[in-house]
Amino acid sequence: MDAPGQMLDPDRFTVKAKRWLVAAIGIWLLLLFVVIPETWKLLDRAEMLGAPAISGTPSASAGDAAYTKLYTAAYLGSISPAVVSVVIYLLWRTRHALEERFPTLLLLSLVGLATCQAASVTAAWGDQYTGAAIYEELESAGISLWGRDAIERGWYVGYAALVAGAAVLSFSFSRQPRHQMSWVLGLMPFAVGVPWMLLAGPYL
Repeated sequence: MDAPGQMLDPDRFTVKAKRWLVAAIGIWLLLLFVVIPETWKLLDRAEMLGAPAISGTPSASAGDAAYTKLYTAAYLGSISPAVVSVVIYLLWRTRHALEERFPTLLLLSLVGLATCQAASVTAAWGDQYTGAAIYEELESAGISLWGRDAIERGWYVGYAALVAGAAVLSFSFSRQPRHQMSWVLGLMPFAVGVPWMLLAGPYL
């Protein structure tokens, strides 16, 4: 068995456990149609983020920058499952060799987080038949105009961070095993922080 197959060890699962893995589709649908829209509503109404649903149009002097916290929160919400996955994996790697078999609980946790991240991406991906993307989804969820703009930008900028993070992981894991952790820890903050800063537009 090759190294990835040894780490994942799919034969460990019984038929019943494999059915639980299939249930990830149901979790994905729940996240897509219930949890994520409710998260958007929570962000839109949170006073600590500027509460655009309540405060409405910002002052002329503040402009879009009045909702920098909202943009940042949407950005973090967009990538949080991936960030948590990387943190969990790195914590595990600090005490285990690269080729070691993943514990079942760890593997299921990573699968669950991957499902959450897939739902986060799908929520803003758009409908090829209706053309509806995240802006229309935010509108149908009742998000305010100013909140809609900030959340849309933050959520989409999260996509850039996911691509950057994937590139960092790909590069890091191509290095020698004893140096991989150092590369990940050194480069990942840039993958998370640079897109947030460079693509913020009027929110910074």
